[in-house]
Order: sequence, then structure tokens, then C-alpha cells
Amino acid sequence: MTNRRLRAIVKEVEITTCRKRLGLVEDWFFVFEKDGVWRAFDPYNKVWHNVPLMPEPPSWLRPPGGLPYHEIMCVGSELLVCGEYPRVDAMYKFQALTGTWSLVAGMTNQPAFGHAWAVHDDNIFVAGGCDADRITLNSAHVYSSVTGLWSPIPPMTQPRMCCKGAFMDGNFYVVGGKISHHDELQMKIAEVYDPHTNTWSLIHDFLTDEMVSDSYAITVVNQEMYHASFGGEFGFIHKYSRRSVEWLYMGCFPWNSLPKAEAYHMAAYRPVREKPFEHLVLMLWRFEKSEMKRYVDVYASTPKPVLNWILLTSESMDFGRFSQRLGGVMGY
Repeated sequence: MTNRRLRAIVKEVEITTCRKRLGLVEDWFFVFEKDGVWRAFDPYNKVWHNVPLMPEPPSWLRPPGGLPYHEIMCVGSELLVCGEYPRVDAMYKFQALTGTWSLVAGMTNQPAFGHAWAVHDDNIFVAGGCDADRITLNSAHVYSSVTGLWSPIPPMTQPRMCCKGAFMDGNFYVVGGKISHHDELQMKIAEVYDPHTNTWSLIHDFLTDEMVSDSYAITVVNQEMYHASFGGEFGFIHKYSRRSVEWLYMGCFPWNSLPKAEAYHMAAYRPVREKPFEHLVLMLWRFEKSEMKRYVDVYASTPKPVLNWILLTSESMDFGRFSQRLGGVMGY
């Protein structure tokens, strides 16, 4: 690497750190296509960008019986991808500031997929999931984007996979999930990790019977937790009220994309760089049979009843029929 290139990278890191300190953060949307191909959407300029190829082996080169699953996590200018490949004790990291992928050390007891994760400041909290042998885990870790290292924290009281995570009120929430692949229903119990006391606690009946499903998402917008569930022909979104300790109905999925939706992801993004107020984001993957094409639609709405969805972008991509539908928001 030339000195000029190195100075440019250092300067960019310093500028990004300064922008973050001043509260000037941009949220970009990252979407996985297939075989290491990623795309990034800039919602401020309404432009899609190509991302350098992630150096993973294509599916036909993987050993028989290998898991095709990946999980992604975003913090600051980093996108972390873990799975059974390349190794269960490592993961790929994409650094948006340099536009490069690297293979980095993973967690002590790293899940291959199905874990809960959430971001707080410059840290990622992770719990649960399933290892490469499909054994459900109760282990938990925290990642520091400052040091680039994972550290173990106390495990949950019980293992769970296919769970979701959120960080709210200074605590890490692990919501839903199930004990094993053979379980049909998700758990209504939530586990909460307090970083100050380094302990876990249980919240029984955190989810209602109607919210327990195999397809759901959790996110936090402006320090309020949202739950999305999708089944059949309908998709619903609820907000958790800490005052009344109940879930409040907020609205439905966007009707234009819902009938043809194959998958979805919910997140938060700030539509104005200078203002910390966040909007609710819903990414929907759909298949247009008449065109024989697959699209990803990105919607945003102010977090108030009834949700008023605005389409930010609709992009045709070569996802492939069996490739994973992965998406995330990177704020830096």
C-alpha cells in the first residue's frame, strides 16, 4: 500500500470519527445477492453501489452437508459476516472506509447462524444461535469495533436459536427463539443482559401468543422496540410500550410488495444526517413472476400510528432462488 493511499485512509477514518462525534451519521443499506456479491444503497443520493466481492467459496465448492447459512452484523463502518464458512472460529469483515474484506478472529464459542445481536455505541452484543453441528447455544459475546476483538460474557440461562436481539434502556434483549430445530413455536420469554451488573434476567410472556411465529423481526427506533411478524397474506408491526408493558399495534406491511414478498428485514435509519431522529425501515424481497425477476424494496416510515410507508428504492437483483436474503444498515 502506498503512503498516499495510507494517508487517505487515515484521513477518512479521522473525518468519519469527527462526523460521528458531531452527530453527522449516514445510514447505508447493504444487501447480499449471492456467492459473495453485495450491493449498497445510499438513501441520501438514491444511488446503488457495487461492493467489492466477499472472498467466500461458491456453493458448489463447499463440502457435502455444509450449511449454506450466513448471519450479518453491522456496527459503525464495519459489516461482519459469520457462518460455517470459511471457518466456524472466524468471520469476514468488510470495512467501508477502505472498501476491503478481511478474515478476522471470531468468538470463543461462535454460532454459525440463528443468533441474536444488537448494537450499542461501538459494540455488538451477541447471544444464542446454533453451531455448525446444529447444536443450540446459550453462549454470549461482545465485540468492540475499537479493538476489533470479541470477549465472552456470561451465558444465558437457557440455549436458544432463531432468536432476535435489541438494545434498549442500556440493556441487551434476546427475544423469541426456540430450543432446537424440532420446535415449531417460538418462545414468549425474553432474556435481558445488563452490562453494568454483568447478569441476565428473564421476562416471562414478553411476546403475546399472536406474535409467536417462525417469521419475525425486532429492531429499536428512537429507543423504542418494534416487532414485525409475517405469515400468510398479512404482515403486522407492533411497538412495545414500557409504560403499560404491552405491545401496541402500529400498522401493516406495505401492501404493494406484501403479496409477492419472500423475506423481509426491519431496521432503523436517520433520514437527515444532522438529526438523530430515526425512521422505521422495512426491506422486502419479492418475486415478480410475470418478469421472472427478483427485487428488493426498501420502505421507510415515521414511527407513529398508522405507519405511512414511503418507497425509497426498488432494485432488481440476481438473488438466485436459493440464496439467502440478507440485509443490514450501516451507520457511519
